[in-house]
Amino acid sequence: MTDQTPLSVPQYELMAAELQKMSDMIRSRPEMNHHFAERLAVLSKEMREDEARAHPETARR
Repeated sequence: MTDQTPLSVPQYELMAAELQKMSDMIRSRPEMNHHFAERLAVLSKEMREDEARAHPETARR
């Protein structure tokens, strides 16, 4: 059984912020895989886009 209720705005933002934070931390380390950091940044962006679709009334303009 899956929950069909969308995530709350704070849940979306928390996940997006954490993904971006991980991306930034990886990019600050030259020995780390920066391609992976870019993928995390894209996921963060997509999380915020999903938030805007799920909660259009609170979307940033």
